[in-house]
Parts: sequence; C-alpha cells; structure tokens
Amino acid sequence: MSKLKMMVLGGSLLLTANTLQAAEVSGNVSIGTDYIYRGISQTTENPTIQGGFDVEAENGFYAGIWGSNVDFDGSVEIDLYAGYGGSFTDEVSYDIGLLRYEYPDDAQGGAPDSSFNEVYGSISVGGFTVGLNYSPDFFFESDTATYFYADYELSLPNDFGLAFHIGDQSIDDNAQFTFDDYNEYSVSLSKTMADLDFSLTWHDTDLDDCDPCDSRVVLAIGKSL
Repeated sequence: MSKLKMMVLGGSLLLTANTLQAAEVSGNVSIGTDYIYRGISQTTENPTIQGGFDVEAENGFYAGIWGSNVDFDGSVEIDLYAGYGGSFTDEVSYDIGLLRYEYPDDAQGGAPDSSFNEVYGSISVGGFTVGLNYSPDFFFESDTATYFYADYELSLPNDFGLAFHIGDQSIDDNAQFTFDDYNEYSVSLSKTMADLDFSLTWHDTDLDDCDPCDSRVVLAIGKSL
C-alpha cells in the first residue's frame, strides 16, 4: 500500500472519528449513458452506475469514497479522497486535497499498475473555477502527469444550469499511456426535477483516431442522499 493511499485512508478514518458529531454525511447515486473521464470513455461507450459518500466537518475538512463501473481491470473503479476547503472572501474560495484512484483487479498478468494518486487544488471566483491536479506516477505507470482545467457555471431561466469546461492533460510517458498530451472540453445543461438531478453533457477532445475520445453526448440522472 502506497504512503499516499495510507494517508488518504488514515485521514478519512481520523476525520470520521474525531468530527462525527460536527460533521455532515451525504451520499449520491447516478446512472448515465457513458462514463467520461477527462474526455475519454471509461466504459467503451456503455452505460454506467456510480455513487459515493462524503463526510464534511464544520471546519472545512472532508473525506469521501466514490465508485463506478469501468470496462477494464475488473470492471470497478474506487476513488478515495480527503481534503480541505475554505474561503478568502464571500466570492473567493479554495479546495486542496489528496485523491487515490483504485482499480482492485489491476496489474493482472504482469501488466503495469493502473491505480494512481493525485494531489489537487482549485480556486473559485464567483462562477469561475481553475484547478490543477498532479500525479507522480499516472495511470498505467506513465510517470508524472499534470491536469489543468477551467470551469464556468451560470444559472439560466426556469432553474436550468449551464456549465463550460476545458482541460489540458499532460503525461510524461505518452507511449506508456498510449495517448499524446491532449485537450478536452465539455458543455453541460442541467436541471433538478422531482428531487432528481438531470444533466445532458457534450464531451470532446483534440485526439485523433481514438474511438473512446470522440465527440459524444452523455445523459445522466442522479439523486442526492
């Protein structure tokens, strides 16, 4: 078990034990027509079911677990994370943390390990968010990687939401990762009705000759618990 993974797990347990009385526990579950991670389909364009739980303390510390089906490495992805969020002003907030992507049945038959760790941070000003994720050894042991992204969200009439996203993924060992450095984009329209969260999202990348990276529209329905 890596040191970072132990830190995430240990931080999650410590947070839960020490702040349970002053913490908020929440959950979520969703189904979708595809699982897109940074512009690339993780389910080879097949449907997905996802869900997780979060514990958030009043002082800004949080931890959580999230899972989804995938079409590789045992068909399961489990994400573990812990971090801290706060604000400088009423309009400016920040978030920093550690994230572990775990594929329980990876590295079968001597293949490179798919599981990896990331450190992340972001700053939000009004509806704008910019963030950076760094991994010392990215997916499939492809060495260091950085992911920079920018988001903008706004409200529309009739309680619709509109979100724009652009991201830049850079990987040190592109041959091992099997893709070059790339940019990815998305535009999402969302609305909550009957306590269900609906979203319709267009995804695309600038990668060529890559079926799981092609332009596509994903429909998702979620529920907060």
